[in-house]
Amino acid sequence: MAGLTAVAAIVGVLSFAGWTWVDGIVVREIMVEGARYADEETILALTAVDTSMRVLDVDPLMIADRATRHPWVQTSMVKRFPSGVVRVAVRERLPVALALTPDGQPAAWLDAEGHTMPLSEDAAWDVPLIWGASLPENRTQPLREASLRELLAMLPESDPLPDALVSSFEVDRVGSITMYAAIPGGNDAIAVRLGSRGYAEKFRRLNAFWTQAVLTRPDKTFTTIDLRFGGRIVTKES
Repeated sequence: MAGLTAVAAIVGVLSFAGWTWVDGIVVREIMVEGARYADEETILALTAVDTSMRVLDVDPLMIADRATRHPWVQTSMVKRFPSGVVRVAVRERLPVALALTPDGQPAAWLDAEGHTMPLSEDAAWDVPLIWGASLPENRTQPLREASLRELLAMLPESDPLPDALVSSFEVDRVGSITMYAAIPGGNDAIAVRLGSRGYAEKFRRLNAFWTQAVLTRPDKTFTTIDLRFGGRIVTKES
């Protein structure tokens, strides 16, 4: 019994000594991993961790939340190490479209969740252009237009017209969207009126119509395909 008591006392002393050692460790380095287009200095400033802090005072969840306030950062994970290193691993957003200003200049990248990312000199993607989007002042918030968010969510998963050149989308003041597409080798883009909702079903109907009526009739020149009227497809030809 006395032996067990002595062992317990030794374990307690060692545990206390270990805790005291860990409690005294201060942050000596903050590492950012996974950032390519997000500025590391900005991420570090957002985390507000410095080398005067104890490692145990670093809250991983809170620091990760701060890192995601960077417009390029989609998710973040923070780990603390007994060596005094704090690692901030980020996953960046992936652009699926490029928003333009009213005069046609690049304004911001857009991801599938409707978040905006600032332009970067070394960032370039072959994605559709978006006209008429109202960009939020607070970059931590997604776009206000529900119709545009629905459309952006679809773009990574589906090609609206596999046999066409989809160049741009335009959003009007009430959130209705028009897509501009062209047959490869053609001269003019065809305006496809998509309306403000139900794009998955409309793209299915558009694909069938495009395959059966547009590609098979090179003698016809469509200027507008309108999908806003329930199951009907209304067209205009030149």
